[in-house]
Amino acid sequence: MAQNYSIEYYGVVSEQIDSNMARMTSDLYYTQLSEISSFSVEDKRTSPLLSKAPDNSSLSDSSLSFYTLITKEENSDRWQTTFFVIDRKNKQQHSKQKTYDSFYKILMESKNVLKETIRQLVEGDAQTIALSDSAPSMQVAKSVQSEGGLVSTESLSGTWTGEENIDKIVILRGGRGFAIFKNGASMNITVEISGDNLIKIIQKGRSNASFYPELPRSTALNAAISAPPIEWTLSIVDANTLSGSKKTLVPDGEDFKIGNVKVSWKRSE
Repeated sequence: MAQNYSIEYYGVVSEQIDSNMARMTSDLYYTQLSEISSFSVEDKRTSPLLSKAPDNSSLSDSSLSFYTLITKEENSDRWQTTFFVIDRKNKQQHSKQKTYDSFYKILMESKNVLKETIRQLVEGDAQTIALSDSAPSMQVAKSVQSEGGLVSTESLSGTWTGEENIDKIVILRGGRGFAIFKNGASMNITVEISGDNLIKIIQKGRSNASFYPELPRSTALNAAISAPPIEWTLSIVDANTLSGSKKTLVPDGEDFKIGNVKVSWKRSE
């Protein structure tokens, strides 16, 4: 029988990434943690990016505390993440480090890898030191409808897949999220729900040629200058499936045009 853990999540600690990178990474970790059925997660973040680790003396005795330190190797494109789990009840600090060839690879990390990493941390298969207060330191099938029969951004929150050129779409509570393309691009999105339970997902921010991998690169570069935001209009198929259309730029001979493409999203397990 799987062990259940109560975890307080404190986010990302780094001096080498900007607030947008930090928010995306911190939100991704929180979403993935919340989707793991054996984890009960409380969001303790006070900002998207912390300049230093939480003070051990302020952490809970009744829950595990989790945060991630992200650093960039000098004169290299490689990044290191160090995952920390603080167990004040047993006066222990567990940590495990992982190296990535690019920052994008951090965002590509799967929920199952994060789950296994935390399991190794709390069960002792990682570096463990005695804790000093003075030292620094699910996927459950869920309905996309509330009790009143209405869709909410909270019930949609999680990781979705299904498009050929997009690795994952992460929807966050509160109507925000982001998409990670297989070519390495990332797009911020907003999520809106109409009265008839149609889900509208809209690109937020400037267009990028990498948002249009179906187009030749030279065409995409020209198109991105004046392209309207990409929009998805989706409806509910079942608890783990959304289906509809995506309004984007599509090939038109050697040129491009605005068109609608059928899409289907599945909630990631």
